Amino acid sequence: MNCENDILSNFELMAELSTKFTGEENEKEFMKKLLSVAVESIPEAEAGTIWLIDNTLYKAVAGYNYNEKIIENLIVPLEDSYIYNHIDREDIIEIDSFEEYKSPSQIFKESIFMLHEKHEKMITLAYPLKVGNKIKGHIYIDNFKLNKFSETAKKSLKIFGSFASTFLTLKALRDEEKSANELNRIYLSFITHEIRTPLTSILGYAEGILRSKNDLSKDEIVDLVKKIYLSSKHMNSLISDLSTFNKLNREEELNIAELHLKFLIYESISIVEPQLSPEVELNIKFGEDIPEMIETDPVKMKQILVNIVGNAIKYTDEGYVNVKIDFDEKTKEYIIIVEDSGPGMPKEKLNEIFKPFVRLAKNKPGSGLGLAIVKKLIEQLKGRISIDSEVNKGTTVELRFPQHI
Repeated sequence: MNCENDILSNFELMAELSTKFTGEENEKEFMKKLLSVAVESIPEAEAGTIWLIDNTLYKAVAGYNYNEKIIENLIVPLEDSYIYNHIDREDIIEIDSFEEYKSPSQIFKESIFMLHEKHEKMITLAYPLKVGNKIKGHIYIDNFKLNKFSETAKKSLKIFGSFASTFLTLKALRDEEKSANELNRIYLSFITHEIRTPLTSILGYAEGILRSKNDLSKDEIVDLVKKIYLSSKHMNSLISDLSTFNKLNREEELNIAELHLKFLIYESISIVEPQLSPEVELNIKFGEDIPEMIETDPVKMKQILVNIVGNAIKYTDEGYVNVKIDFDEKTKEYIIIVEDSGPGMPKEKLNEIFKPFVRLAKNKPGSGLGLAIVKKLIEQLKGRISIDSEVNKGTTVELRFPQHI
């Protein structure tokens, strides 16, 4: 009877927790709490994990009755995971063969062995976590003695999986709402300030010519027309960036092709290399034994590289720009690191640089959309980006792209 009361108490705890969802909770902490209650509430469960899909990667975000440090490092390419063979299954999955569970790939086998090295036998239940119609991850419970889980255990796990899915859905909706509100505010600011500035200059110069055309020399008129041309060119660039950004928000169509990575990188760098200052050294270095071919959208990939390497070149007046290319065997990702000896950026501002229309360097022309566009392109290519920078110490950008989309 006490056991039944404990189970009921834990379910009531989760029901109470679900009524307080705001979407603001820390994802990792919430998942850890939910998993602990799930394992404690299901009598046959001895341990458990929650894994989420991050583009082409499968990551453990929570564990119960497992070594926390091992859980933090469990990350494998999704296609190498056992669950990849069952990714479209929307119902509970029962894995009753430990050997089968360890067999999909060497990388996954090594990861799972670290988790279960003390266990000779294991049976597992997995249930998908969904946002809308998309599976975003799975909740697992494990037992190291049984041959089969009861139907009650399966039903219980579905309830906890539904809790987790509700949380992920609400969080996604809240994030989308916050992003939309912020974007609308920034759009208005951009249109009223950034575009109005060159337009005001054009009108002012044109009005000056019309009012004083009889008093101006030919050279003075030519000078004013040049200023009108430059302001028009700047405004056209702003509108072009805005159009590109809007298009990326609406479209996610990819034109995937297999191409030679080195050729793609050299071709991209050749576009921005003419902007290199004579005082700056450009170095390109490839690691050993990198797979030659990458499966990606070549146009979008080139746009990313041109922007990132172009920024490094544009903001570096002396010193170096280093481009290093390597391959992560564990995650099956290409790693492209772009380092420069430029002015750098304040660390406290690094969280803002991917926001639309943010410009940290006011002395350089631009819309502030470059990195926002890059981030969206990278997301479409299932990649990742991180930036580290410090004032007067340069900037390092790390790009990661899957070998196959």
